[in-house]
Amino acid sequence: MDRDHSTGRQHGTGLRRFWHACAALALALAGPALAFPGKTVTIVVPFTPGGAVDIVARTVAVGLSEAWQQPVVVENKPGAGGAIGIQAVARAVPDGHVLLLGSVGPLTINPGLGPVGYDVGKDLAPVVLLAKTPAVLVTRPTSPAGDVRQFVHWARSAPAPLNYGSAGNGNITHLVSEYFLGSAGLKAIHVPYKGSAPAITDLLGGQLDFLFDVVPTALPHIRAGKFRPLAVTTNVRSPVLPEVPTLQELGYRDFDVSSWFALLAPAGTPGAVIEQINAAVNQVLDADRTRERLSAMGANVAGGTPVELGRFMGAETQRWRKLIDDKGIKAQ
Repeated sequence: MDRDHSTGRQHGTGLRRFWHACAALALALAGPALAFPGKTVTIVVPFTPGGAVDIVARTVAVGLSEAWQQPVVVENKPGAGGAIGIQAVARAVPDGHVLLLGSVGPLTINPGLGPVGYDVGKDLAPVVLLAKTPAVLVTRPTSPAGDVRQFVHWARSAPAPLNYGSAGNGNITHLVSEYFLGSAGLKAIHVPYKGSAPAITDLLGGQLDFLFDVVPTALPHIRAGKFRPLAVTTNVRSPVLPEVPTLQELGYRDFDVSSWFALLAPAGTPGAVIEQINAAVNQVLDADRTRERLSAMGANVAGGTPVELGRFMGAETQRWRKLIDDKGIKAQ
């Protein structure tokens, strides 16, 4: 029975690859006669509506729809840590009409935590990096840390190790914390939660000492004076926290960590189609309306080429896999 199931999966994979190859050949033979996009373009978001990934997808979709004079719709396919949506895109006809709005976790962190049911390098083709959102190191206003230097002194001199929360084992908020602690030569106790909200609640209530949270969820508490921001983790300051320095400015060399968003296509999508999508998305990212929308959620607009995105994702995958292996991090 098991052997039959395995054979079925292999057969299905082979058929899918054959279909992708046939579709790519048809597009190549059609050449300029085949206009893209020739129908509605779907951007798959592998998470529920309303989150940061969804907001980025819908912002880009509006711009592309106007640029192409074709409907560009967002379809949410949540589940299995992003795997369901990614698998759906991997199975789609590789003609550019089904795209993935992916993020740091499913694309470069989760594969290092265990089997995910997809292979980013084989199943997907990079199109363009859309934006990066920094994490921000926050403490309570009553803590002895008014800046990062004082934070490091506090962590080293405290009678017991400081504790910090995250949105879960292997989440970017966990990994960026460990990445910083390693860079600063510090030790702290990790308290994982199921999502950022309960971690924020416990930091506000004094059960935690500090937190690295992504800017969009930390921002309301910073503006209310309930969190003291010490530094952001990208190599440029956040547009919504311009007064908060980067860790790189403070001497943490080459420290550039973010929660990022990228557009990808099914593997086998013709290069000419990917280049056309890339050019259109870069124009959308350059628009003032797009920049304002993404800046409002604390994101820095990126852009660039498919090759640059591929290299970036490769470097991210190596960085997080090494940290996961070195720290023995396991998924929840």
